[in-house]
Amino acid sequence: MRSPGMMEMVRVREVRRESSAISSVMFSSLNRSRWNSLVPGQFMMVWVPGIDEVPMSLSYLEEDPLLLGITVQNIGEATQALCSLREGDRIGIRGPYGNGFTLPEKADVDRIIGVSGGVGGASTILPMEWAGRNGFETINLVGARDQGLMLFKERWQRNSTRVLFSTDDGSFGHGGFVTELLDKELSALTEDQRARTIIFTCGPEVMMTAVLDVLERYGVGGQFSLERFMKCGLGLCDSCSMSGKRVCMDGPVFSLEEVLDLEEFGKLHRDRSGSLIPIKECIR
Repeated sequence: MRSPGMMEMVRVREVRRESSAISSVMFSSLNRSRWNSLVPGQFMMVWVPGIDEVPMSLSYLEEDPLLLGITVQNIGEATQALCSLREGDRIGIRGPYGNGFTLPEKADVDRIIGVSGGVGGASTILPMEWAGRNGFETINLVGARDQGLMLFKERWQRNSTRVLFSTDDGSFGHGGFVTELLDKELSALTEDQRARTIIFTCGPEVMMTAVLDVLERYGVGGQFSLERFMKCGLGLCDSCSMSGKRVCMDGPVFSLEEVLDLEEFGKLHRDRSGSLIPIKECIR
């Protein structure tokens, strides 16, 4: 059996247009054993020959026959190259790496609320579908800047107990931030219901900082999928260091309690050179 660290060259089966600037690259893997122990929320390193190697969460996992997918927003050289792939092109993958989302014990939790912002939905869609298949009530709150960037609309509707959408510009669903929907959902629950609720979230760090504030206010637990520059995925290069943690190894999914100990969360990011910069300079 090949280790996750060994690269496998795979052939692109399809490129699905998800929205105006987001596409999903679908591929098959001959190494089925690589995915047998996958935990939704883990990531893989994806190599675009001649361009770069970048971390990506798995957003599709169809088992028979095995078909996998990553979802990409066209924002840079590597992501543009991924969005430009065609059927038959080849990319390299290694992984999966890191820690994914953890389903709670059914004796303790009834309800999981997914809070997704923009392309962060690519990291939460599989975990939330997984939660639904395991008998949890799943409420998905999905935000985007505008209707054209709304991700997986029909898929969320098909695989959620309930789903609500928001757009910053009001072009679809609630007009405003997705965290406003979260505040409304939690305020409607009793104290006992909140104690049996947790949140899975991924999106822009500014959004997740607001999610953290809401969860602290209502005393609700959660798990956060964080993003940092990852060059190796193996914990060797330290490019994804965050307040003493390596996001590739200690994350990318962290509990609320762990996030509270990350002093850089919501404040500082690292650029490609490893230098700390204010998070506001990373906002696209």
